[in-house]
Amino acid sequence: MIRALYSSAASMMAQQQNMDIISNNIANINTAGYKKVRATFQDALYSAIEIRGGDQQANLQVGNGSRLAATQRDFKQGGLQQTDRLLDFAIDGPGFFTILRQDGSICYTRDGSFRLSSEFEGGVAVNRIVTAQGEYVLDRDGLPIQVDDYDMLPYLFGIVDFANPEGLEAIGNNQFVGTEASGPPVYLDFYNVKQGFLETSNVDMAEEMTQMILAQRVYQLSSRVLQAADEMEHIANNLRR
Repeated sequence: MIRALYSSAASMMAQQQNMDIISNNIANINTAGYKKVRATFQDALYSAIEIRGGDQQANLQVGNGSRLAATQRDFKQGGLQQTDRLLDFAIDGPGFFTILRQDGSICYTRDGSFRLSSEFEGGVAVNRIVTAQGEYVLDRDGLPIQVDDYDMLPYLFGIVDFANPEGLEAIGNNQFVGTEASGPPVYLDFYNVKQGFLETSNVDMAEEMTQMILAQRVYQLSSRVLQAADEMEHIANNLRR
């Protein structure tokens, strides 16, 4: 009976984590450049009920529920929404904008909703492209992009890609950092950046609602198993000779 309690409780915990992931996808359905996340599960360790030897049949084993194994981010292209704003950019195809964070580290994003920062250098005003957080957008040489001609902006970005984008680590603000799993960034010689457009989230609301209902049903069934196992344990504890 105790094993049934543990298995159903493990399933409920896994589905609660799944619901957290689904709710985050739905919350970011209007976030420019957001890439949806999907949970993957695996069965937990098995316990041997009876170990048989020799030429006898396979050992008797029973599982201990399921658990969250990993989260996978889907980098499928989102739709392109026309804004006609000169500082909105969308990457049509693979690649990421390169960003210089305020702590000096480098990160990457698909969110091309940029701003203009006017700074004075040597008494001369210099306009540079920054993110909503005021972080510099970099060119291919790793330098902040200076705005002299708006029409030339789509050709100035340092667009990079990775051998395994799913290995990138999300750090918030629509930004990612490279990891050993993603591989090093590689600058793209050919890319397509559209000015006056933003890439929308690739979250499919109908799919997320389906996954949410499924997670809810599994959680509900697991809770019923937990209740049934508890009742059986209660009966066993109250047996009288």
